[in-house]
Amino acid sequence: MKADTGSAYPSAPAGPGLNAAVERYYDTTLDLYEDLWGEHVHHGFWDAGERPGTDEERHAATDRLVRELVAFAGIPHGARVLDVGCGIGGPALYLAGALGCTVEGVTLSAAQAARANEKATAAGLGARARFHQRDALDNGYPDASFDALWAVESLMHIADRVAFFAEAARLLRPGGVLAIATWSVRDGELSAEEHRVVDQILRHQVMPSFSSLEEHERLARAAGFGEVSIVDWSVNVANSWEPTFAQVRELENGRAMMRDLARDRGVDVLGFFYAGPLMLKGFSTGAMTYGAVRAVKPGSLPAGG
Repeated sequence: MKADTGSAYPSAPAGPGLNAAVERYYDTTLDLYEDLWGEHVHHGFWDAGERPGTDEERHAATDRLVRELVAFAGIPHGARVLDVGCGIGGPALYLAGALGCTVEGVTLSAAQAARANEKATAAGLGARARFHQRDALDNGYPDASFDALWAVESLMHIADRVAFFAEAARLLRPGGVLAIATWSVRDGELSAEEHRVVDQILRHQVMPSFSSLEEHERLARAAGFGEVSIVDWSVNVANSWEPTFAQVRELENGRAMMRDLARDRGVDVLGFFYAGPLMLKGFSTGAMTYGAVRAVKPGSLPAGG
């Protein structure tokens, strides 16, 4: 375990090109994810034993994951929220709409930020949800700016997780809540075969490392957070990688299509197609896990604050 980054099982050292690689990956796959996965570029949530069904049921599952995190973390109505790794804005628009929150979203991808702002305007939420191309660790917001910090499936792209939790503590007001949903790994050692699968996932998804849910809990406490809790949702989200859910089907000209995409957009785009089988294998062996983290910044706002 690397205590300086909170990372376990790194595939490669995270260098200065990591942010550029993440930006390039999401710029080049934006339309693929939106066309195939819809509003939310993240896992779906089902009760144990449920299976993916119709398109409507799949979309309901991704909506449900957002609601489950809202409930688990206790995101208050009307909160001022920073969405770290906002993608194309699906969760942020739920927070701004159903919960009446004011949301600032940041992403490394200029294409994602532009698309999220388009969607906010179309939904009539442009005044309450704004999206920017910014580094989450160098975001320009002043201290104690937010009531909640929200990070759905984005922390895996940040190499320095110690810095992430410190920045979250800086940005939150006293009593503010941190809500994370994240890919993770089983705590403890992995077998050589499990390590190989995890390493492939990291490489294809442009992620420097994974941490266990328990490590996320330790990092939150070390950063000064209180009321820290974690929940393992692996069994609830694993169906997200079934071919009928991911909708990454074998087409008659599939290989030709992938060659064309790689030629036009760069080879990194192929990670989109490799993710499904690898994640299925990771979940089936128990090497890959998924869960949520909730933590609260100690203190309370002064009266009238």
